[in-house]
Amino acid sequence: MLVFLIIAAFMASLASAQCPSGAHIVVARGSEEPQGPGVLGPVAERIKNLVPGSDVESLIYPALFEPYAPSQMAGVAAMTQLVGDFTHQCPDTKVIILGYSQGAHVTMDTFCGASSVGFPETAPLPSSTSDKVAAIIIMGDPSLVEGQSFTVGSSNGSGVLARQNPDGCKAIAEKTISICDAGDPFCEAGSQNLTVHMSYATIWGDYIVSRASAMFQSAQD
Repeated sequence: MLVFLIIAAFMASLASAQCPSGAHIVVARGSEEPQGPGVLGPVAERIKNLVPGSDVESLIYPALFEPYAPSQMAGVAAMTQLVGDFTHQCPDTKVIILGYSQGAHVTMDTFCGASSVGFPETAPLPSSTSDKVAAIIIMGDPSLVEGQSFTVGSSNGSGVLARQNPDGCKAIAEKTISICDAGDPFCEAGSQNLTVHMSYATIWGDYIVSRASAMFQSAQD
């Protein structure tokens, strides 16, 4: 019994030593981007440099445009597992989530529950897990619903896969920013300006870095 307790204590201290003292930044890339952080990589690195002791992890999932639904659902499963495992292992480390395009949809279905037409309904992450997250910043979310309190940008519409139960996002609303600009064909249904959809990391990069670091600091206080 004593040996078991010693081993358990050692494993706990080892896990603690591997937990970042800053933020754990999780990045969910967009459709058809190669595995890694995608266009949000430089933004994530800037946040990492601004918040000492932070690290960056890229969500591993297919990120296929076609077939979209199975890829997105695999992403939700992967994000659920990643965030759940990390917050269990490192309960004192706050998490920052960045998601772009399909990665934004993955992020919001993970934290709000899936409710878009054509996707099986799922429950949101429990508050015991989501409470460990300091900031959720997404761009070009196909599941965006017009009028949600956390939306910024020039768009006035809803996404092509607008969620049917936007109330599922209420628990994370104060820590979430969803960026959508007018003309984006994915977060503003009916629009056709793909350039808008592909420009968030460049146009909004400074804002994302500033808000993510500020939200992290607020969560630490």
